[in-house]
Amino acid sequence: MTRALMIRFRCRPAAAAGLIATLAGGCAQLEGDFARPRPNVVRDDVLPVVGGAFASVRGEPVSLVAMTDDERQLRDRAYAYLAPPEGFKFLSLPVAELRAPRILPNNGPLEPAPGLYTQALLTYQFRSTTARWQRLIDDIRSDRDRIGPFVRVAAHVAEMDRIRTESFRFVQAVSDMQREQVMARVEENKMLIDAVRSALAQRIAIYRDAMENLLVAQPAPIAMEAERALKSLQERAADPVLALITQPPPTVPPPETKGYFPGSDKPIVRKD
Repeated sequence: MTRALMIRFRCRPAAAAGLIATLAGGCAQLEGDFARPRPNVVRDDVLPVVGGAFASVRGEPVSLVAMTDDERQLRDRAYAYLAPPEGFKFLSLPVAELRAPRILPNNGPLEPAPGLYTQALLTYQFRSTTARWQRLIDDIRSDRDRIGPFVRVAAHVAEMDRIRTESFRFVQAVSDMQREQVMARVEENKMLIDAVRSALAQRIAIYRDAMENLLVAQPAPIAMEAERALKSLQERAADPVLALITQPPPTVPPPETKGYFPGSDKPIVRKD
């Protein structure tokens, strides 16, 4: 039944796109674990099948092998990076609901228009200048704090995939079709890690743009805290596991050697 449904959607990808977007928008409601909307039948059962068909049309690897617990957790933890920044998910959350199951390519832009996060940050009616800066800081720290758990599960998945690949030299009771399906899953996992790496590069660029515009529009001493938080995010995003990519990530401005505020270029002392 799953294979038949994939073939049906593969034949009519354009006609299905509008319906899927509507379903995804309706699903993007209450938040569950890992900053994902709460589970339901459409999101967990229907959209992944449809997404596999769309990915196949784009020529991407698609595996029907059942996921391991770690592979499921990898996808759960990746969701937050496929969605818009934490404080402004209302801007384009349905896009994330289409990217996570691969109906849309999950390495696309985070925002429907360049600078939308910055515009929202500047125009939203915050109580004060400090509250506006604090929103930016909280978003940066949310992304930073999720990197560690994602890296740990990504490293384990990558190690299991290495064992899978090497085992083909010894096992004999595996058909060519099984081998192809397993290798397709290995490629899927690599592409997802690649997508998170690219998403982090985009996030850093988005936050830097917002910080610089906010610095001009509403300068405040708390800006130094935002700059230091962004540098901390950049450091953690440089983890070697996130370098396991299949394509070059978007260009990201290198860390500044001199900060905007006196003392912001001092070494960061982590509390965790």
